[in-house]
Amino acid sequence: MAKPAASDYFVRLLREVLVFPSPFRGISVQNEETELSADAVQHSLPIVTGHSTNLLRSFRLMPARIVRCGMLIHLAALSVLWFVALPSAFGQEGKSGTNIQPGDLGPDAADKEKPLPAGLILDRQVLTEMEIEKELYSDGDEKEFARKFKTAFEKALQSPALSDEEKKALDAGAKFHIYRFTMKKYREEEAPPKKEDRPPVPPVTEKADKGKPAPPPPPKERLHDLRKKLLDLIKVYAKSQVAREYFLKQLTERCGELLDNNYVVRQNIILLLGQLPSTNPLPPKNAEPPPYDPAHVVLLKVIKDDKQHEALKVSALIGLLRICRVGLTLPDGNNDKRRADIALALVPELAKKNTHWWYQSRLAECLGAAAVTYDQAIKTNPVVLQALAEVVADDTRHFQARVEAAKAIGRLPLDNQLNMTPVVYHIVNLGYQIIQASNANPKKEPWGNYFFTPQPQLGFSLYYAFRAERADARVPGGKRKPGLLEPIPSKDVKDAYEQILPMTLHFIDNPGKPVPAPLLNGIENWLRTRAPANNRITGSSPPLGVKPAPANGNVVPPAASTAGGER
Repeated sequence: MAKPAASDYFVRLLREVLVFPSPFRGISVQNEETELSADAVQHSLPIVTGHSTNLLRSFRLMPARIVRCGMLIHLAALSVLWFVALPSAFGQEGKSGTNIQPGDLGPDAADKEKPLPAGLILDRQVLTEMEIEKELYSDGDEKEFARKFKTAFEKALQSPALSDEEKKALDAGAKFHIYRFTMKKYREEEAPPKKEDRPPVPPVTEKADKGKPAPPPPPKERLHDLRKKLLDLIKVYAKSQVAREYFLKQLTERCGELLDNNYVVRQNIILLLGQLPSTNPLPPKNAEPPPYDPAHVVLLKVIKDDKQHEALKVSALIGLLRICRVGLTLPDGNNDKRRADIALALVPELAKKNTHWWYQSRLAECLGAAAVTYDQAIKTNPVVLQALAEVVADDTRHFQARVEAAKAIGRLPLDNQLNMTPVVYHIVNLGYQIIQASNANPKKEPWGNYFFTPQPQLGFSLYYAFRAERADARVPGGKRKPGLLEPIPSKDVKDAYEQILPMTLHFIDNPGKPVPAPLLNGIENWLRTRAPANNRITGSSPPLGVKPAPANGNVVPPAASTAGGER
């Protein structure tokens, strides 16, 4: 009989090693001079855990030689197998691990060596905004402010009537606190380590080094520390309404000068504008302090500027959202105008389809908080409602942006002059598409959050397009509760709600389970029989979507889902 190949020999050896994992079981090795296989020998002889010279001598007379190993020999055999035997068996003696070619590997190993799909790993790109260096303040300016203006500035913040000298001190204070954000040392140098963690200072050995001044230690404060310090200063010192308003105005103007500075500088400045408090003393601990409403002018500049990064625009929307929800809630002419200015500036941004879905979601959320329906110049044009409804009906947009747009519609002031039948139809169609996608891939994402979350501020919930999040919730102006069932309790709206409700209850009662066929078929039949004949909100409005019909899944074009990257 032909001698077995070396590869077969070591494959059988590997099998025997793996079949007997116990430290007291052995490894069966086939003799080259016998025709019996290792398996046959293994099952023909008892397990021997000890041996002697005579026993080994007797093994030579047997048709196969059996070597029984303990734990140490077992491990040694494994080591030899992996580091010596296998490369030799497969003809890899002369090849190092780094020189193995794809043809030398088996089919499974070759698959593991395939490169990752194109586009999965992207080259790290440094934003051009991160490379901007435009320092408007220096160490000397900081020292000069501390020497000349610091004391006068703190006193001026408490002055009930401002003199020219006090205004000068407040101007200097605004420049000091805002222009410091541009200083490179506050965003690039690391804060010094603690004293106990500092390495020992080596002794000076060269005479030339003795005359050189020691470099200044890096600052302990970072940009977010500067922001917090400024907010704390306003809370502690700005007790005068006149002085506080003047100082906040100066701060806002100085912030507007930094919108072309380094990216990190802009980020902190934009966040600061949304955090500025307008009252002193502050409200109780659990109440949110009212924002400085005039800051919305600078924040809208960020939104309207196509050169600004989308991440910066999202930060600006956070500030605008706070201003609308907390600062502009009372029914007042000035408040209504400011909310209208905000809403009409956001509508063109929401119409862009090539932006990131998170930015679109934030835009829709802020439009709902602004609570403006009509164009202020053309009172019969529901421009905000039209923009939100088009997002809901757009099958190419991300589910989260569409659900947030539906929720925002329920927060707008609506009247009987509006045809809401196509709007609620597309909301039900959106819910139908979500449950279709859920059934197709239940584990892809928490689909139930699209319908209902116990904490609405943490999710996008289609249920809240019809209902309020809280019993005491009110739209801006305090006239009614949020939700489509409140302003327009029509039959079409109620029927649409009765379709959304069972979808919502399914995900609450049966999380992670597919939507049953009867429920799915019932909603599909409703959509088929309730397609509106008039797909326009008003007679002069463009139709919503090309054709109101159920779509399959959440289809997002690459441009819509990856525009700007995951930031």
